Amino acid sequence: MGPGHGPDRFMRHVHGPGARFFERGGIKFAILDLLKDKPRHGYEVIREMEERSGGFYSPSPGAVYPTLQALEDQDFVTSATTEGKRVYSITEAGLAYLEGHKEQAKSHRERWVANWGPGPHGEGRKGMGEMRDVFGDVIRAVRRSAGDSEKMNEIRDILREAAKKVEDIAKR
Repeated sequence: MGPGHGPDRFMRHVHGPGARFFERGGIKFAILDLLKDKPRHGYEVIREMEERSGGFYSPSPGAVYPTLQALEDQDFVTSATTEGKRVYSITEAGLAYLEGHKEQAKSHRERWVANWGPGPHGEGRKGMGEMRDVFGDVIRAVRRSAGDSEKMNEIRDILREAAKKVEDIAKR
């Protein structure tokens, strides 16, 4: 399957607890934390956040690229074009900013962990990956039934019921 097809196409639109996943300003701490590990281009930042959430949170380019530009304007990151891609690196000023805002960065990191588990090897991530597989199975079944309106109506009703039950669980 090419880009824009399969469960990945669907999952790009699942942003966890709403489009405002990060508290105000929180995405800059996440980006600086990622750049602290190694230089990355914007797409790598997006993919790493998606990977760390098991595919359930993918920040939009409209959130990441302006934040990278703002961080560069503040001299917290620097960029260079390598093989046609703009690669961002954290600066000493960016490291100092993270150090000077440890508590704020920690708060955002804790919120991430609370939503997505303790990182690439945590149980939260494993559970999210399994959930993503289930969504993929549902999408494939819907595609196989697309020409049969009776099946589609039945599937829609089941999904509505399941969505309500999931919402009820999430509210407890």
